[in-house]
Amino acid sequence: MTLGIVAVVVLVLLAIALLPSKPRQAINQFAERTDLQPPVINLRRQQLDEEAAALAGEYRRLADDAWLAELRKKAGEAFQGSSAGLR
Repeated sequence: MTLGIVAVVVLVLLAIALLPSKPRQAINQFAERTDLQPPVINLRRQQLDEEAAALAGEYRRLADDAWLAELRKKAGEAFQGSSAGLR
């Protein structure tokens, strides 16, 4: 039984060793295409992006505050309703 398992492992390792490896040329071409050059953004576009992010953050904060206030109100009403039923 052990001899059979060892034989299968050896055959799998031989098959992996015989498989052709990935060509290095494709890897090198990919590396050349992904140079670490900063994107070209003019100052006006950068300012607009920063303002948009700030506005989105502010609206998100306001929405979270409104949701939390509504949740507190509903929780208070539910708690008052359940405590009235216990009396």
